[in-house]
Parts: sequence; structure tokens; C-alpha cells
Amino acid sequence: MTQKSDTTADSVGEVYDQFADAGATTAMGGNIHVGYWDDDPGVPLAEATDRLTDLVADRLDLRPGRRLLDVGCGIGVPALRVAEAHDVHVTGITVSGQQVAEAAERAVGAGLGCRVSFRLADATDLPFHDGSFDGAFAIESLLHMADQTRALKELHRVVRPGGRLAVADLCLRQPFSGGDRAVLDGMLRMYEIAGINTPEEHRAHLAAAGWELLELTDIGEQVRASYGHAAAAFRELAESLDSGAAEQMAAAADLMEGVGSHPHTGYVLITAQRS
Repeated sequence: MTQKSDTTADSVGEVYDQFADAGATTAMGGNIHVGYWDDDPGVPLAEATDRLTDLVADRLDLRPGRRLLDVGCGIGVPALRVAEAHDVHVTGITVSGQQVAEAAERAVGAGLGCRVSFRLADATDLPFHDGSFDGAFAIESLLHMADQTRALKELHRVVRPGGRLAVADLCLRQPFSGGDRAVLDGMLRMYEIAGINTPEEHRAHLAAAGWELLELTDIGEQVRASYGHAAAAFRELAESLDSGAAEQMAAAADLMEGVGSHPHTGYVLITAQRS
């Protein structure tokens, strides 16, 4: 696994607050994750990111009334979409106080405040009782955690026996080297990414945490367009910022596009079950 050794929950929260202050969340359409394209490359980014959310939800064996944990909930867009589409309860957690506040406002505005809630919490030390949830999902949040096995053990603890976990996350098909490695290291620093797993490392973390793996599929080619779309949105946003913030946003766009377009960068959809 390519690692950044000094990533903490606080540092991740700070970087997301900074990107929110700059307007990056709005520029992405509210979803802070990649999109999914199949046969129609003309689908807008916001619609494609909703498609990715739907792919994750489809892996959770959802039924009305079930309780889910959204790990790394962002500003709540995926949680609200899943709750409304499947008539379920969702608790979202994040290490960003700004995200908690905005997500809560969105839940009330959508009329879902009674079924969707958000709180500040670290996935490696969850404030929930054993078996509190029927399932959990983590969209591009594990990569921010220095101890992914510990986080997965906590998820295993708070999900009831038979419950499912769905993970959507980056993976490295092969190691980066030379100048490409420098670009990857730059992205880890910019986005406070603790590490990007190989598919085998994803499997190993899940096994060490007690999860039974049901599926691990690399959909990297179906999400690859996301990085170019997001980079373009960041560059457009940079034009409205002061010089310091604009420079950072442009650098963030360059790093995202450089890593995202690299053939060694994949993206996994994972389904696991607690036995």
C-alpha cells in the first residue's frame, strides 16, 4: 500500500473543511466521490455520481425500515438518496464539523430529518453499541484512515450478524514509479489520503477484521472520466478565488487528473458480510 504516515482524523477533517470553504463541494454537485459511466459518456458528473451511490446501495440487500451507517458521509447527499429511495434509516458520520452541519440542514430541507442523522465521529472508534446497524457503506473514506483494519473491525462490531458492508474505493493495480510516484505522493498529501490499497490489500484488511468477502470488482474504467470532470470543475472554481486559494485548487486539479488518468489507478466495488 502506498502510504502517507501523518494522516489523522483531525487533518482529514481540516482538509475537507478547507475544500468546502473554497466551494469545491458545490463544484462537484454535492457528491464528493467519483461517478460511474457505462455506455453513455455524455452523462453529467452529478448524475454519474448518483449512479455510483446506487451501485453501492444495491449491494446492501436493503428493505424498508433497515438501519444503515454511512462512513464518511460528506455533506449527506448519498445518505439522503439511499434513505429516500429505499425507505431506510441512515446515520452518517464524518470527521468534518462543517459537513455535519450542512448534512443536517440538507436532511431537514429534504423532509428526512426523522430518518437521516449525522454526527461527528471517527470510524476507528465508533460511538455505537454492538449490532446497532443492519448494514454499512463507505464511499471513498477508508483511504483516509491510517488503520483501515481497525476501522473495519469497528464496522464489524456495530453491524449485526448477517449484515452487509459495501465499500467503494480507489485501488492501485500496480505500484507507481519515477515521476508518476511523485504525482501520487502529491495527491496523498493534498487530499490527506493515508493509503491506497491494492486489491489484495483490500481483501487482507477485510479478512483481518472478520468480514466474509462476497464481491470485489475493479470498475476503474467506468469511473475514470470522473477525474477529468472534477479537475475541470476545480479549475473553473479557481478562477473565482484569490491567488493563494486558486493556486491550491489548480494544483489539486492537476494531481487528481494525473493520478486518475493513470492506468495503474483502479477502483473497487466491494461487498462483504458479517457471519
